[in-house]
Amino acid sequence: MKKTLLATAIAGAMVYGATAAQAATVYDQDGTQVDVYGRINIMAQTGGVEDGVVKNTGSEISNNGSRFGFRARNQVSSDLSVFANAEFRFAADARASQQLETRSTFVGLDSDTFGRVTVGNFLSVYYTAVGSVFDVPQGPGAQMMDGFGAVNSQADSIAYSTPNLEGFQAHLQVQHASGNDETIGAQDNSSALSWIGAVNYSWEELYLGLGYVQSRDLSDRGASADFGERGGQEDLWGATASYQFTPEFAARIKYENWTDNDEDLAAADAVDNQWGLGATFNYGMGNLYADYYRVRFVNDDISSANRWVAGATYRFSTPMFAYFEIYDQNFDSSQAIEDASDELLYTVGLRYDF
Repeated sequence: MKKTLLATAIAGAMVYGATAAQAATVYDQDGTQVDVYGRINIMAQTGGVEDGVVKNTGSEISNNGSRFGFRARNQVSSDLSVFANAEFRFAADARASQQLETRSTFVGLDSDTFGRVTVGNFLSVYYTAVGSVFDVPQGPGAQMMDGFGAVNSQADSIAYSTPNLEGFQAHLQVQHASGNDETIGAQDNSSALSWIGAVNYSWEELYLGLGYVQSRDLSDRGASADFGERGGQEDLWGATASYQFTPEFAARIKYENWTDNDEDLAAADAVDNQWGLGATFNYGMGNLYADYYRVRFVNDDISSANRWVAGATYRFSTPMFAYFEIYDQNFDSSQAIEDASDELLYTVGLRYDF
């Protein structure tokens, strides 16, 4: 897509957490508009990394982030509007009864003059400013060191974004974790804050993004974010740039780095830093895209790895497209994962947006 459209999509993600091109208005009266949106995404996969213990490289049909949601907006004045969003994820391939997973659910105020305030559960400002530029593949392959926006974000967060100042915007987000409802004296019962900041700049066909995440382990105070391999004790820095060379061709680059605050808390195969380079070409009926990553690990025995993903989409209509992707996790060292085998992971799928 054109660079101007990319900037618009990133700005929209900062407001709503996820864009929905096919949203349908179900209520529009007295200045209030309510839309319903969602997607059904089913994929089939085969190959990938086998750890030698659990079989997971055989063929499988599975759900791929299917969801639905509601968004509301009320125009208070010519300069001020209020908004709300409630989004739920479900397993589209499961027949048995299941519980809905709450995804992006938040409320806020938006002013062209004073900026935007968002409160609730939403993708981090780091993801929208930095990570989203590389969130191109439909299946595995996008290397997101911020956990697709989940690090210290999708729980009890408040964010502020400045107005668009001739292409420049700044964003500040804080997550509050309370010590309430925990046994007194058993652990830290005090409240705690974790900060995220980002800036982005758009000029003609150029986009630049810079972000920071204070990744603290707040699980003993009620935080629900999955800190995973990092242990939640290291900070993340990242920068990205993209440029639309022609209406059909765009390229992107990024660098991300975890600070070395406490390596003892990181898993053996935890990523220390990575470079990413990618490009997208629109051929009229869809996109061709490819990303390459040079990944370095905390563990010196593993050292580094080359990872790449390449894919293509074909759009049958405005709401529906098919995709085919190949992903290679490619650990350079045979000691990366004991008894691991590295095969190409093939993904083919159909996605329908509504």
